[in-house]
Amino acid sequence: MASDKKQLPKHGDETTETTYDFDPKTGVTMKRRPSVKTVEFPGESKDSSTKMRNGYQLGRPSLVKKTGQYRVGYRGIKGSKRKGYFRDLYQTLIDIKWRWAALIFCLTFFFVYLLFAIFWYLLSYSHGDFDNLDNPAWSPCVIRMKSFADALLFSMETQTTIGYGTFYPDTKCGGSIPLVFIQITIGFLLETLLVGFILVKVARPKYRRYTLMFSDTMCICVEDGELCLQIRVGDIRKSHLIDASVYGIYVGEKISEEGFVYPLYQKQMEFEVNGMDDRMFLMWPMVISHKINEDSPLYDMQFEEMLANTFEIIIVLEGTIESTGEICQARTSYSSKDIQWGCRFSNLMDFDLETGQWRADFALFNQVDPSPTPKCSGKESAVIYRGTGIFGQEKAENLTRKAVSHYDIRLEKTPENFSI
Repeated sequence: MASDKKQLPKHGDETTETTYDFDPKTGVTMKRRPSVKTVEFPGESKDSSTKMRNGYQLGRPSLVKKTGQYRVGYRGIKGSKRKGYFRDLYQTLIDIKWRWAALIFCLTFFFVYLLFAIFWYLLSYSHGDFDNLDNPAWSPCVIRMKSFADALLFSMETQTTIGYGTFYPDTKCGGSIPLVFIQITIGFLLETLLVGFILVKVARPKYRRYTLMFSDTMCICVEDGELCLQIRVGDIRKSHLIDASVYGIYVGEKISEEGFVYPLYQKQMEFEVNGMDDRMFLMWPMVISHKINEDSPLYDMQFEEMLANTFEIIIVLEGTIESTGEICQARTSYSSKDIQWGCRFSNLMDFDLETGQWRADFALFNQVDPSPTPKCSGKESAVIYRGTGIFGQEKAENLTRKAVSHYDIRLEKTPENFSI
């Protein structure tokens, strides 16, 4: 009997193509790095996040989307725990999606209109108004109300205080005054709660994050003799966040000394903005840097490990909205597929002589430039730039020779064609 199991693709099954370029200026034939075709996993779509490129699995399912929403689902919550949502009903209404909020808003008002329409109809029915419709001497509870549709219209007129003048209550009917008082009081209370809930939902500070920008990728380069991971952030509003700060969270697998596996283990990542530590003033787009030193969770990771997609980096930007004083938080996520090794972000600031102002060109927000960077870990990078001598002189020289940019086309000189 044939097995239904599918064999996962292996690195050896990938096909490579090698091309050569001749440089007429130097007379040296340059060999392009072999291009490896992307291999998709069985049962996955083209947009799937489980792919392999150059032997490294890319696109690990992230915890946080690029837009900041969490990708975490909850199961096993018992009914008694779910009651907490109703006890905190106001916050629950604020958190629900807009389509449900609009539906609840409309249905709540319609239910109250309908409920009091029934009360007005029962009051008129018990008073005998429908039995004396043709009696001109009869004084009904509601003048000219002859059907339930009239009662519904009168209920909406009373609660909204429209008062078309067609229907109106008669004070000779004993229950009309208390019923009008109760309906108007409940109507005011209902409008205050629902309209307030809609206004709070519209003005939530989380929507401020849509005018905060994070770069699509993160760069790894050498900055002041240290291997750094860099990300660009910006604010397109002119009313900037007050007391803004940024920090990162490294999420990866950890196995304790006792053998217990934490599939999503968090570690703190310190980011600095120029010389201001984690504080920033977003008048213009800034590049935030994380030094891959002894305190970094990336310190011992080799180049191949960096691209093996075993971790996720979550960036959190917090600040106070200047106009409202509310705290805003913007989040995004990066993984191995977002790394651009040997690159740094292009300068997008220049001075406009015509206007006499500094100008930020957001068209260059995600643009990067090549920067010579060794393909090694932060620990080995310290050997190259600080000369700690941990790995010996020979390995340090080999790593130094790799300190070229790996941006765009990776060119390598073939030994047989190399000449001076």
